[in-house]
Amino acid sequence: MQLSDIDSWNVGALQSIAFELRDELRTIEGVATDLELISRLPGWDSPAADAARGRIGTAKANVLDDAAVIGAVAQLADETAAAVAKLQSQLEAVRADVAAQGGLLHLADNGDVTIGGSPDDREQLKHIAENIEARAKALIHQAEDIDADCAEVFGHIENGDVTARGSSDFASAQEMGREQSGLSAPYPPEGEGVSPENVNAWWNALSEEEQAKVISEHPDWIGNRDGVPVAVRSEVNKAALDRELAEAQAAVDAMPSRDEFRREHPGWNGAQLNAAYNKMMFERQGRLDDAKAMKDALSVDGKYDPNKYLMLLEFPEDREPRAAIAVGNPDTAEHVTVTTPGVGTRPESLGGMVSEADALRQEAQTQLDRAGRSGEQVATIAWLGYEPPGTDISVAEAGFERRANEAAPDLADFYRGINATNEHGSDVHLSAFGHSYGSLTTAQALYELGETGVVDDAAFYGSPGLGHTDSTETYISPRGVPIEVMAPIRDESDMFLADGHAFVMSAPGDPISGDPTWNGVPLPSAGDLGQFGPNPLTLPLEQLSADAAVTPDGVSREGAVAHADYPRPVELPSGEKVLRTPAYNLAVIAAGLADVPGPNGEDRLVR
Repeated sequence: MQLSDIDSWNVGALQSIAFELRDELRTIEGVATDLELISRLPGWDSPAADAARGRIGTAKANVLDDAAVIGAVAQLADETAAAVAKLQSQLEAVRADVAAQGGLLHLADNGDVTIGGSPDDREQLKHIAENIEARAKALIHQAEDIDADCAEVFGHIENGDVTARGSSDFASAQEMGREQSGLSAPYPPEGEGVSPENVNAWWNALSEEEQAKVISEHPDWIGNRDGVPVAVRSEVNKAALDRELAEAQAAVDAMPSRDEFRREHPGWNGAQLNAAYNKMMFERQGRLDDAKAMKDALSVDGKYDPNKYLMLLEFPEDREPRAAIAVGNPDTAEHVTVTTPGVGTRPESLGGMVSEADALRQEAQTQLDRAGRSGEQVATIAWLGYEPPGTDISVAEAGFERRANEAAPDLADFYRGINATNEHGSDVHLSAFGHSYGSLTTAQALYELGETGVVDDAAFYGSPGLGHTDSTETYISPRGVPIEVMAPIRDESDMFLADGHAFVMSAPGDPISGDPTWNGVPLPSAGDLGQFGPNPLTLPLEQLSADAAVTPDGVSREGAVAHADYPRPVELPSGEKVLRTPAYNLAVIAAGLADVPGPNGEDRLVR
């Protein structure tokens, strides 16, 4: 299949076929009605009459089978016409994007895109060319799928497999034929090398009818697939969360009493019974509590908040649930932030994370208004797509960098997915924020990206370190012995960020990243131990303040004291909530104003 084959498909002819088949169906409907009337043979009761009724019934059945076949073909023609029209429209858009590059791009009939011009042209157009090629290849793939579906339906018709299947009237026979026809829901691309951009191209190549089929028949294909539009993912994930909540509640309601449980296990001693019963009760109640916490985080006044999107929902076996919740639509916003949490974060923490995301979004919008850019929108995302360490930053719990390294590819694809589905494309301003162990996960995800232009800004606060690269360097031990060790992340280039676009903050007394004391005695922080690379405060990154300050917008703000304080607002006696200095800094970064001078030329950040 080639792009020129898509051009050659005649949508008008397909629509004409569907129209003519409807005329045929009306004729067959009349024949079926006449046969129904004749088969009654009123006033004639004899063996001959019974035989006649039988033959008429057989003729009617044959007519109904014909109705089913024509219904099947009409359905296929309708769906194919819509699908081909969508493909041709998408192909026209692809060619327009090629033409917009002034002859520097060439689109081959097999979907390959080549770049002409100077080396600078090729570098500048690389991402655009990759995007166009992904879209063109997706159109070819979808055309092949349509062609295969048509061949399959006609094969069933030729073999006599499409019948009325016992239908007794014309309408049900026609509907039965339609059910045996139509285009299948094409499976999304997967495998090594498939990117969210490829997934987005697949989704956009589908007709509305095909998209509806995927949503209704295969929601599990798309709920957690980066590259599918956010609103679609959220729709299927919220439905899945409702099912999980109902199942978890049913499991709790079905809990036997201790006496019933004892009778069900007559051979167990008291200790065994108590341990097993308590474990069952803990697991079932915990499952329900997690589901309730996630729904509460998405809800307002007991109903789903339409401005909150459930972008990720997973229930890994023997692991805690995972979720990502957006406040504001990441597909339409000019500015999107993704915050990755750290130690001790659980599903029950999502409510607090979403509240903090909402406060961050509101402050970022305020700062945009102050900068005269009130037309720009912000979306903030709380990403709990992994299971952070439990209650401390110990070696055993954190597994060195294991959990961060395991999560990094998923978080990197999540970043890519935002670029793929956002209506501003790669021009969306994307910020990656990481707190505590989440800063390690964020830095590893940025390293995993391996390319610039996806994430624009990053901020790390309360960080124990940013982890290591895949390269090695020589370390000279205290005894003078050279040892090959993994090279740590040291600057923006290691995270594929532009100079000046990675920011670090730490509260002075933060035991993870600051200068903690015990009874006045200075202690090393977790970051000073070097387990996850150098303390980010010692790296050549942009150092921002987490202390109390009057910020450039004239607001008096408290500083961060405890490790969890950074994003949390302070409630004033009046009831007003004001973000602390570090959260204000995050809002400025989220709004894309970090390097935009204030009204009087002042730095908008507090350093």
